[in-house]
Amino acid sequence: DISNFSTPAQMLAFAGIEPGVNDSGTESHGGRMVKHGSPGLRYVLINCCLPLIHFDMTFAAYYAKKRGEGKPYRVAITHVAKKLVRVIHALERQGVDFNAQKLQ
Repeated sequence: DISNFSTPAQMLAFAGIEPGVNDSGTESHGGRMVKHGSPGLRYVLINCCLPLIHFDMTFAAYYAKKRGEGKPYRVAITHVAKKLVRVIHALERQGVDFNAQKLQ
């Protein structure tokens, strides 16, 4: 149930696609995806993004932006999956339907 998550970060953690953090002394660096959550949900989210980057201009532009930043294919797809989770969370919290024009 999506209403159990108060923030998108909690949903990302449940799905196992949140970024890890490497701490050492006073330094903190972003790390790889932690993969501690549900592998099935992670698989579904990432595979839902494959048609999204071809048929939805907002997600396609986000994917192109990440690829333009030099991100590899799988990393860029994972970023799209994270964006999808954030959008789903916002839509559920606001109780509205998806509107691509508002997303841009």
